Amino acid sequence: MRPVLISVFRGVAICLLVALPLLAQSAPPPTAPPFGDPAAFLAQQFGPSFKLDPSIPPMFGDLDGDGKEDVVLVGTSNTPLLSQEQFSFKVEDPYDAYFGTGDPHITSQFTLHFDGSSRCLLIVFGWRSPQAKSKLPAKFVLINTPFESAKLVPLRFKNRNIQAIEVVDRSTLHSLLFWTGKRWIWAAQGMEGDDTMFKMPSPN
Repeated sequence: MRPVLISVFRGVAICLLVALPLLAQSAPPPTAPPFGDPAAFLAQQFGPSFKLDPSIPPMFGDLDGDGKEDVVLVGTSNTPLLSQEQFSFKVEDPYDAYFGTGDPHITSQFTLHFDGSSRCLLIVFGWRSPQAKSKLPAKFVLINTPFESAKLVPLRFKNRNIQAIEVVDRSTLHSLLFWTGKRWIWAAQGMEGDDTMFKMPSPN
């Protein structure tokens, strides 16, 4: 019986030695992080004139309601218009447009942030496949919005469920930045603790 058992054990061992490499090959690869190096991605999409602000991590959501994941990064630049042609993005200033002067060629000279920085929000629609949109710029830089923190929140707009960027500035003013399908809009939600209703601006 002993030789028979030894033969059986040898056979099992050989089968395991053959099967283990096959199992290792068929095992699913480890899940890659959903987003690589944010600083490298920002430089690739917007150019070297922008630097990542790591104090606010990348934000992911559907900002235009097309079912594809968009990304929002926070960066700084003293010359946001410099590379917009080379890197195919559009600069907008919805904050100053709300107050009547939205031309970024003029307002990019303003300094509105309390810390003296030129912080901006950098958005890539469909960041996993940014070339998919041909009728619109897939990338935007929103300048001059004063904020200390930012996050994405759900918003119902024109019978669509989208996400907006909610920002809070040092005075605790909550405001929203959202995409109408044609342009970016800034609108105040009122002071923290105030019951002021959010005023939806005209989409035109």
